[in-house]
Amino acid sequence: MEEILVIDDSEHVSRMLAQTVLPELGYRAAIALTGKSGLERLRARLPDLILLDLQLPDMNGLDFLRILTQEGIDVPVILMTAHGSEMIAVEAFRLGARNYLIKPFSDSEAREVIDQALRERRLQRERDRLFQLLQQRVQELTVLTRVGKSVTALMDQRQLFDRIVEAAVYITQADEGILFQYVEQKHELIPLALRNVTVESPDRLRLPLADSLVGQVVRSGKLLRLHRGMTDEPIAITTTMVVQATLQVPLQVGDRIIGVLVVNNRRSSRAFNDSDQYLLAALADYAAIALENSRLYQAVQSSEARYRTIFANASDMVLILDTDWRIVSGNQRSVQILNVTPDDLVGQPLQRWCLPQEWPTIAQALQRVAQGLPQPPFTISLQHSAYESATIELNAQRLDADDQTRIVCIGRDLTERRRLEQQLIQSDKLSALGQLVAGVAHELNNPLTSISGYAQLLLRNRTLNDEVRADLEQIRQQAERAGRIVRNLLMFAREHKPERLATQINEVIQSTLALQVYQLRVDNITVQLDLDPELPSTVVDPHQLQQVLLNLITNARQAMNERGSGILTIRTRRHEAADGRYIEISISDNGVGIPAQYLDKVFNPFFTTKPVGQGTGLGLSICYGIIQEHQGQIWIESREGVGTTVFIRLPIIETSVDVPAPSSAAADTESGPQQRVLVVDDEESVLRMLQRLLGELGHQTTVVSDVDSALRELATRPYDLVITDLRMPQKSGFDLSEEIRRLYPHLAERIIFISGDTLSTLKPHQKEQLHGRLLSKPFSIPQLAELLRNLPPRRMD
Repeated sequence: MEEILVIDDSEHVSRMLAQTVLPELGYRAAIALTGKSGLERLRARLPDLILLDLQLPDMNGLDFLRILTQEGIDVPVILMTAHGSEMIAVEAFRLGARNYLIKPFSDSEAREVIDQALRERRLQRERDRLFQLLQQRVQELTVLTRVGKSVTALMDQRQLFDRIVEAAVYITQADEGILFQYVEQKHELIPLALRNVTVESPDRLRLPLADSLVGQVVRSGKLLRLHRGMTDEPIAITTTMVVQATLQVPLQVGDRIIGVLVVNNRRSSRAFNDSDQYLLAALADYAAIALENSRLYQAVQSSEARYRTIFANASDMVLILDTDWRIVSGNQRSVQILNVTPDDLVGQPLQRWCLPQEWPTIAQALQRVAQGLPQPPFTISLQHSAYESATIELNAQRLDADDQTRIVCIGRDLTERRRLEQQLIQSDKLSALGQLVAGVAHELNNPLTSISGYAQLLLRNRTLNDEVRADLEQIRQQAERAGRIVRNLLMFAREHKPERLATQINEVIQSTLALQVYQLRVDNITVQLDLDPELPSTVVDPHQLQQVLLNLITNARQAMNERGSGILTIRTRRHEAADGRYIEISISDNGVGIPAQYLDKVFNPFFTTKPVGQGTGLGLSICYGIIQEHQGQIWIESREGVGTTVFIRLPIIETSVDVPAPSSAAADTESGPQQRVLVVDDEESVLRMLQRLLGELGHQTTVVSDVDSALRELATRPYDLVITDLRMPQKSGFDLSEEIRRLYPHLAERIIFISGDTLSTLKPHQKEQLHGRLLSKPFSIPQLAELLRNLPPRRMD
């Protein structure tokens, strides 16, 4: 229960708020009669909200707010004052007050102001939690990158092995770590480095490939994660090494396993988690490459013939430069990354592929290497075509051979890793945004249900004059409009399994535009719809199609936004072709257009013309894949400076859909004979509205706010049907349904469920219960009446 601190010198007012008003509103209260005692109470324990009187015996409320700011106490404050003053309100808000109440105030005024302030605080806490989670992700990636750079910078094998194991123990917070090398000729695993492992001799840790956990990792090529809770007994790494938990990751180069990186918890009982596994696997990847690069570098010094073979087939880019930074030789991977032939590579300056703004820094780093000074690995961008570049982590070393100084550059291609990191961050953002959208949409459905319901009730009054009736009709229509927007938000936020349904394309376009209508309006973009009213339905996945349309409309809006205004035109037509009948959708804008040289690349994954941070380059690629899955076609026509049109063709797939005959208005609101109805909902406004509405339909209605109250009510008198909200605190509508099925089986099929939430998380048997008995908020009187009419007849037990 949330706690509210009341600071008011009037003991009568304070006790009334703390003992009567606030508990009735569902809050726990504490009292302070002076500013000083209030500050002492705050310093001892922070409440969730402060109700602060403007006039206190030892200070006024504004001084109290200044002290909170100075001491960094972050608690929402609502100022209470006996008289309204615009200057006081402005100063209070400037000092951090969330709102103010003018005495005397009613319970409803207090509830509204308090609920708003606490709701904002809850949202702030959730945002802080998500921000901390993102910070943690960023810190993990930062640590991993730094470790990787320090590892790849070392060429001495003994130092390299020790650093790898030290880093592994550090990032997983393990008790100990071991790096094993796999000697294929002997089918044996040899320890190369140890951390926090006490043994008489490292040879005691030599393990056969067969009959050992570490050998199992080499044989399978898959990591191993175990803890005592999985086996109910300690885990034996060797006969003398028994641990509580172990995480073992193979070191792989190509299709070869060259070793195993192992971390254990011998004293601690903590099990390794997914984050430990991810970080150790990434470090193992760095370690494997670094080990291989070190081996290759040493091989260059020992054998020219061996050097040539390994040099040519290394998985990383290897370039050898002279002191003028011209390429003396390069391996096959270098040729692939720079998109040239081997003959075009040799003799060319490295500067040819570097970005002009980066070259001074690169040249300075190479100069340090040539002078024999230490130079850590650094990242460069290599432009391998007019529109694409590769991100390379370059480790440069000086090599003196045959009285000549050469610079050996080993470059690891980080392009794909960087793209995946950006995609992961974007995915996390979209996931959090989807959850936020779904939560906000659900919260809106309850008040929308009340607004729509009461408007419909008032419209049933035949004595209303035309002007009032017109106003009420506007309220009802706007509530329905808001309800459609909420449903579109929920549809967009849900995760859907691929499904193919008979779909009206025009309706999908309309619902998609509803998600962008505000943004289009503020961007001064006019929407022109030219939709064929005779367009037939076809079988598509409506959610995937909405994703395609939303991507294309967003791209068009951004293109026109660069000009400050524009016209978005969407057309649908039936198209006859030699290979079949199609529905053609065109989305046109008069934005900046796409340069001709980019048109054949716009559907490539990760290709984007937008600045960094404004696009991942995945949108059109995803659109292309979805349309291809639907056996359709998508293409773009554009002229730079004129505008762009995207065309989509979807095959018309015939479906037989029964269209119900329209019912009369009288039938729409006729809900059958009088019945005793029990309504269960935790929203008081919805309860009152349903009681009125069912009474208007001629039914006797009892309302309760939770499942336990409903069961007590069912035990006292008979009911003909139950209407219950799906999601409620403590117990849900499904819990009530199960109890009714057990205690009152004759009512089991006479339950109507109402919900304003997404149903994507429900289990299959729960969705089956809702079939034909679900009323989605906000709903209309005819919808409710139809459900009541279609309920199966009551069984008399």
